[in-house]
Parts: sequence; C-alpha cells; structure tokens
Amino acid sequence: MKKLSSSAIQRARRSRAGRLLGRLLGEQTGAVMMEYVVLGVLVVAAVVAIVIFFGDTIRNQFGVMTKATAGDHQGAEEMVTTAAGERDDRIEKAESSAKTMTNQE
Repeated sequence: MKKLSSSAIQRARRSRAGRLLGRLLGEQTGAVMMEYVVLGVLVVAAVVAIVIFFGDTIRNQFGVMTKATAGDHQGAEEMVTTAAGERDDRIEKAESSAKTMTNQE
C-alpha cells in the first residue's frame, strides 16, 4: 500500500471533504499536547508536595553535608543536634495535634 506524503495529507485536510472528515473523526493533534501538559502539572504538583513535606529535612541535610565537606566538623555536629531537636519538637507538636483531634488528653 502506498504511503501518503505529508503535503498530500495537508492538501486533503484543506479540502471541504477533508475538513468534514476531520470534524467527524476528530482531530487528535491537540490531545497529545494536552496529555503532556497534564503530565507536567502532575510532576510539578509532586515536586511541590515533596518540598512542603521534606523541605526542612532536605535543607538541614545539605547544610550538614556542606559543613562536613568544608571541614567544619564541629559545625556539622551542631547542625545535626539542632536538626534532631527541631525534629523532636515537630513530633511532639504532631502528637499533641493528633490527641486534640481525637479528644484524648
């Protein structure tokens, strides 16, 4: 079977019958682009959610790695201790909120 060239397809789409057939069968050129847009939005939403949930932890870990790599081991240990304290505070706050929401005291 002979393949149609792209110019032949374009000419057919410009004809009255081609436009009618395109409307009846539906054009799908925009549908593919829309799928990419939806996929991009989902990826961006996932990245935002990760940054919201793990942002402080990631920031602290990079700070510790930066100080340790630069040779400031005491500063890195201080950051680890500070991060652990912040983590414990967040855990206590979360437990308190959970107890409040379930009316436990």
